Amino acid sequence: PALAADLAALVDAFTRLAEATGEARWIDEARATADALLDRHFDPVHGGLFTTAEDGEQLVVRQKDIADNATPSANSMGATALYRLAALTGEQRYSNQADRILQLLAGQMEERAGLFPNALMAADLRRRGFTEVAIVGDMPDFVRVAQTMWRPDVVLAWGEPYDSPLWESREEGYAYVCRDFACQAPQNDLDGFGEQLLGRKVKITTTPTE
Repeated sequence: PALAADLAALVDAFTRLAEATGEARWIDEARATADALLDRHFDPVHGGLFTTAEDGEQLVVRQKDIADNATPSANSMGATALYRLAALTGEQRYSNQADRILQLLAGQMEERAGLFPNALMAADLRRRGFTEVAIVGDMPDFVRVAQTMWRPDVVLAWGEPYDSPLWESREEGYAYVCRDFACQAPQNDLDGFGEQLLGRKVKITTTPTE
């Protein structure tokens, strides 16, 4: 039986696999795992994730793993993973529950910030919001650019389509850079795509594939 930290890490891993491979099955796995995490571990009264599942071993107290130690806590990992999944799928439930996780941690983060570095990163992602990128069709150079620009607030959809506003009414041969699923002008020019991603003019050179 998985603990909350196990499921939270898996949700994040599956979304990263979807972004790395372009395979839609990893989004399906991320959704299923996130649903299990929320259905079995989420506290509907006070928010946050219990360490053990609702149908797991009955303990004297169901505790919540909240402080980041050698590894991130279940709650901070869960918040980040749920925010990223919401940005990829448009499923507001995931973002709403991530908000409730951070609400649970808010007072603790203010008083003891050193114990909550990963939670603070999740809060910063929430404050910034996400840039959603959809690359539609066979555009390996665009995928390579999106994957090599380090932007922690960017999520990437490419390859196999799946159920998400990011894929709706998109034309093949174009890349879309969006905020809250409202997109800038479609791009089929690498420099224009890079400028939209970074917010400044860039000149992108590509390495031919063998």
